[in-house]
Amino acid sequence: MRPVTEYRARVLQAIVRTGAEKVPLANSVGRFLSTDVVAPHDVPSFANSAMDGFAVRAEDVAVPGASLRIIEGVAAGEVGSLEVGEGQATRIMTGAPMPDGADTVVRVEDTNEEDGRVEIVTAPAFGTSVRLPGGDVSAGTTVFSAGTRIQATHVGTLATIGVTSPEVAVRPRVAIMSTGDELAPADVEALAPGMIRDSNRPMLAALVSEAGGEVVDIGRIPDNAEAFRAAMGEAAATADVIVTSGGVSMGDFDVVKAVLRDEAEVDFFTVAMKPGKPQGFGVVGGRPFFGLPGNPVSVFVSFEQYVRPALLAMQGADRLLRPRVRGVAGESFVSDPEKEEFVRVRESEEGFVRSGVDGSHVLSGAANADALMVMGVGVDRVEPGDEVLLELFTAAETRSIGDE
Repeated sequence: MRPVTEYRARVLQAIVRTGAEKVPLANSVGRFLSTDVVAPHDVPSFANSAMDGFAVRAEDVAVPGASLRIIEGVAAGEVGSLEVGEGQATRIMTGAPMPDGADTVVRVEDTNEEDGRVEIVTAPAFGTSVRLPGGDVSAGTTVFSAGTRIQATHVGTLATIGVTSPEVAVRPRVAIMSTGDELAPADVEALAPGMIRDSNRPMLAALVSEAGGEVVDIGRIPDNAEAFRAAMGEAAATADVIVTSGGVSMGDFDVVKAVLRDEAEVDFFTVAMKPGKPQGFGVVGGRPFFGLPGNPVSVFVSFEQYVRPALLAMQGADRLLRPRVRGVAGESFVSDPEKEEFVRVRESEEGFVRSGVDGSHVLSGAANADALMVMGVGVDRVEPGDEVLLELFTAAETRSIGDE
């Protein structure tokens, strides 16, 4: 059996980056920057007030109780016409440019205004409540590096420096298909004897989308060699990556393994992990191919460990692996010490406990989980109160390869 990290390294070595394209800023959320973004100017580009109040000279308000003459008012979007001199003040709104001569802002709550004059009841320090040029971003600095995944706050920052069409990685097109004669559509009203609803393909579609890919749904493929060959041909012609579920074990009807083992550059082997022991990976029609197991939890865990990092790498992501943190076990767990086991757990008052019945077919346990508890090779038992390693599969990636 191959270690998880060794198999993942092999997968990532075979991955090729996608190209780049410019997209409207409004459509960029979730995309990965393909180049560094450098600020063309300071943000803010001018000194401005952080408060509604009065722009003054610090030397005029060094002692509480100073009385100053108000010479004008400046709102956000306006520019004052008068220089603030000795004994003078300009009424100013948040975001308005600092008038010439002023170096400090006194918030309105610390003043008393009457008959064109303002009394300053505090003694603010030089520069109080003044936003300096470049206080957010300085011209010429790298605001975001290539590989950054754009989020809402990134969008706002890009807008402040005038980047309205960021250059991002092209989304990989990912063909997905489920194999098996036992599969029925998810929307079937009544299941025939021996049939199950196809949950893998809808889940794979969601997982691909979350990883930034574009889904190419090939459909449900029966355990028929010719039908599978036709489906693979369609997938290779229309997508950048191919992902199947089912048909990679040792059974007599495992069509994926039976067809590709002799007809493509695909290897089938076992990985020292639970769930997800049987895996297939290689190249079909020039496209990276992932043959995942058929049980839905195995599909989920395998996608998290191998397919998702591969799709992120194709887009130039700077982080490929989910964060891992330490927690405390709330119950006993037993594991095969020869495998790395990913146990679906949720947080409780006692610590982390199983989120459902164990079993690679029990998808509801994964849906109710807060994390995957990673029981590494060599670990055969965990007792309540023991420290455990948790992989946060709902959090953004923070780890690079080598940080395992």
